[in-house]
Amino acid sequence: MLILDANQVQYYQVSAEIAGQIKKASGLTYQGNVFIKVKSYLEEELDNAIKECREQYLDNQAIEIPTLIIKEKKAVTLWIEDNRFKPIQSFDPINDTVMQTGGNIQTNPLNFNLIKVADQLKGKQGVKIKTRRSKLKLYHHCFLGNDAVDWLVENLKISRTEAVNLGQKLIDKKIIHHVSDEHSFKDEQLCYRFYQDENKSIWTDKII
Repeated sequence: MLILDANQVQYYQVSAEIAGQIKKASGLTYQGNVFIKVKSYLEEELDNAIKECREQYLDNQAIEIPTLIIKEKKAVTLWIEDNRFKPIQSFDPINDTVMQTGGNIQTNPLNFNLIKVADQLKGKQGVKIKTRRSKLKLYHHCFLGNDAVDWLVENLKISRTEAVNLGQKLIDKKIIHHVSDEHSFKDEQLCYRFYQDENKSIWTDKII
């Protein structure tokens, strides 16, 4: 495991043919190898990133998986080596642009209109928003992180990693938040809520 600054690596959009299907993901190259992003953390969660990296990819593994932790602007990201993927577009995470092989700059595919995404995510055809039980406590008007990722992947045609990054952007822009503000956006069964629903009557909700 190496801990690097963002300026020490080159970011790319990458793709690979896996099981007969073309898969695309956020990637980077370092010392000639391709790494795929697996998780994002808040800037202050570096220790958590290191701990999870060791638990999932280093400790008790028959073969140690090469990993990188990148300190980015307002975030820490975890990457694993996967040389099945090949770079197709260089990516500038600071300016939210991608550079195609021919040198033409295009808008980052993750640079969606966040308000529009939020409206669709919260709409009738969006993610299920209900009262949920977690650790013996009720949380009203909330949705699960992994359900939101499913919805974003299906409706925006992006990867799960990209969906997590987009969810984190919704948190950064104060559109959604974890119900107890203990987590960044994760592809897990964690409860999140739209800020618009903070003062909504609990009697309009259903309990599941």
